[in-house]
Amino acid sequence: MMTMVEKLKIFNLEHQQIGTASRDDVHHKGLWHETFHCWFVSEDLTRIFIQYRSERKKDFAGLYDITAAGHLTEDETVLDGIREVKEELGIDVTFDALVSLGVIDTSYVSPGFVDREFCHVFLYKFTGNLADFRLQEEEVGGMVTANLQEFRAFF
Repeated sequence: MMTMVEKLKIFNLEHQQIGTASRDDVHHKGLWHETFHCWFVSEDLTRIFIQYRSERKKDFAGLYDITAAGHLTEDETVLDGIREVKEELGIDVTFDALVSLGVIDTSYVSPGFVDREFCHVFLYKFTGNLADFRLQEEEVGGMVTANLQEFRAFF
């Protein structure tokens, strides 16, 4: 059985697409690529929902993370990023319901792993609670909430 190689669009520092590369090459060579980030907050903006990454994840296993996030593949646009919310959390979200917080470029370097991302960051006012999530076990180990102001102060 042949495994599919996940291909991502790669970019120069000016965020202009210059080609595609495998996900492994992107992180091995430190190539700039795009991701989709969606932070869930309570409707009254007092709580933030935080994902606990599965212990089985290849990268950053067992750490707290963005509510839902993922790489945009070579054939996806930012609009397609909402698939991450459905896949990881089991929540249907429309792109129109998201508030864009802009694109943030980030760079993280560790031995054998270089992550250079143009992160398309969004906010979603969630009217539900933790019991509403249907988590993808391979990706998500759990969910927690935190006071939004305390979370901001922490960072």
